[in-house]
Amino acid sequence: MKIEKKSIEKNKIRFYYYIGSISSILILVILLSIIYSRSLNNEYLKKIDQLSSGIIKEKKHFLRNAVERTIFSIKTERELVQKISVPQNLTPEQIDKISIERINSHIRNLRLIDNGYVWVNRIVDYEGGDKYAIRQIHPNLPNTEGDWLSTETTDIMGNKPYEIELNGIKKDGEIFFKYYFKKLDSEKIAHKMSFAKLYEPWDWVVATGVYLDDVDQLIKEETENMEKTLKIQRMYSFFIAAVIMLFSSLILIRFEKQISHLISSYEKDIDNYTSNLLREKEKTEIALAEIKQLKGLLPICSHCKKIRDDKGYWNQIEGYIQEHSDAKFSHGICTECSDKLYGNEDWYIEMKKKKK
Repeated sequence: MKIEKKSIEKNKIRFYYYIGSISSILILVILLSIIYSRSLNNEYLKKIDQLSSGIIKEKKHFLRNAVERTIFSIKTERELVQKISVPQNLTPEQIDKISIERINSHIRNLRLIDNGYVWVNRIVDYEGGDKYAIRQIHPNLPNTEGDWLSTETTDIMGNKPYEIELNGIKKDGEIFFKYYFKKLDSEKIAHKMSFAKLYEPWDWVVATGVYLDDVDQLIKEETENMEKTLKIQRMYSFFIAAVIMLFSSLILIRFEKQISHLISSYEKDIDNYTSNLLREKEKTEIALAEIKQLKGLLPICSHCKKIRDDKGYWNQIEGYIQEHSDAKFSHGICTECSDKLYGNEDWYIEMKKKKK
């Protein structure tokens, strides 16, 4: 049987080695970059949200204080009018009319920080609708005081601020809400947050608000800064990834050379071992070709010692062995037979004496 030498497919091993290693490193680097970018993005979003929430919280605190101070002023003014009206025997309706006239002027001239102001709407119908309230005081729109208000009115974004306000008032007596409204002494429409609270004796909804331009601008600026930072961080990540890939490639090349050296060494050892096997095989085949073996049970005559062949003929033992093997015979005579044949002969006796 012929033994074939099989060589190790180095190129295929090298191909799978590089593809597997580089793919694993690349996937790991991409995965780490994505995790890092998302983590950084979430951190910035959280920071922006905390900053925005902090500012909004402060503004809400300011709005609540402004409205509650105004309601306190209304109560104080009403109580004052009640005291000074005792000698005049004024009716409750007359007291309320005087109080409203006095507080109207106070609220209309009241200014808060950032050009803020307080306005008042008087609810007529708590069920809402086209004429659910009357605009009582509004420093930003003085020419509309006395106009009817509708819960169906929408701002530029489609919100219904009056409906939202009324629902909050009916539920909790107060509400924070956001919408879009024009600025004081300007036609610019801006994002606004307001706080409204009900003064039940007069069905007045006392409210004030602040524009959220600064918050929106801050969020916009912080978002832009975040995007710039993320962009820079991504560039750093790509640079680091490239360095890692380059460094990893150099290591892979180094390892590949070592592996190739080992493979070549093993391949050489295998070639030597295979060559030795082939040589031993050839020697064995030559030896086997030179050897003829006698196997099996040989029928032999118990008297004349002839052997019967496969054809049934009886052959002399030496003839049979010569035919079935490479053995050759040379004739001689053993001591026992010599004694039987020549034991009485003088020359034989003398010869044996000399050998002794």
